[in-house]
Order: sequence, then C-alpha cells, then structure tokens
Amino acid sequence: LAAEFVNNGKTYRGIGLRDEKGQMQYYTPEGKSLHKSFLRSPLEFTRISSGFSLGRFHPVLQRMRAHKGVDMAAPTGTRIKASGDATVDFVGKKGGYGNVIVLKHANGVSTVYGHLSRFASGLRRGAKVTQGQIIGFVGMSGLATGPHLHYE
Repeated sequence: LAAEFVNNGKTYRGIGLRDEKGQMQYYTPEGKSLHKSFLRSPLEFTRISSGFSLGRFHPVLQRMRAHKGVDMAAPTGTRIKASGDATVDFVGKKGGYGNVIVLKHANGVSTVYGHLSRFASGLRRGAKVTQGQIIGFVGMSGLATGPHLHYE
C-alpha cells in the first residue's frame, strides 16, 4: 500500500508495511518512519482555556500558583486519546487533578491527563496503550471550574 500527494509543489510519499503484530506502519521510500512520537492534541477541543504559566491566578484557590500544563476546554464526555505509545503509570484520583491518568513513554517523558469524568474500561497501572487509543473522557473532577482536559 502506498500513497503520494503534492502540496505547494513538494511531493510526499508513504509506503505501508505490516509489522510482526499485524499493525500497519508507514515509511518514506528511504525507510524513515512516518509515525509521529506524539499527537499534536490528545482530543478535539473547543479552545485553550489556560496555558502553561509559572504564575497564574488559580480560579478555585483564589491565589497565584504555577500551572504546569495546558487546559483544553471541551464538552463533558469528549474522548481523550493517548498522545503516544506508553505504559499506564497511574490511574485514579490525585488531589486537585481529580481523576487523572499518567502515561510513561519510552523516551523518559510522562504525560498527565487530569480532571477526567471517567476512565476507559480496562485501563490499569502497567497496561500498554498505543498512540490514539481512547484512555478517558473529559470532565471537571478535582479543582476545576468547567469541563476541560488538563494536559501536561
């Protein structure tokens, strides 16, 4: 399986091959993987409601506090995807994050998904997840003023 398209005069090519698990993987004709390490966004969101900041006025605590992630406003129940292949490091309640998932990626990076309404069924510590797999759903658990995903 192969594809080619031209955008602004530049030609892009991709070749699909099945790996040993039967999953399609895509490569350039030179053999470079077209698989991105991380998704650009783990969900379809309405807007960024709060960005990363070392000093943000917390709307619930009513004081200045660092905000170590990005808040993506979305309706309650919106599906959240794993941004990259990973192992579930934590799934449960954790302080102001409310219902939270922490994924540990092979490159030493961890991603955090907070304020979820619920988790995908069968998600547990030690489970392997693949990029794009549904891991949970948007909510407003923990310290939140409206439904959103806190992603860091």
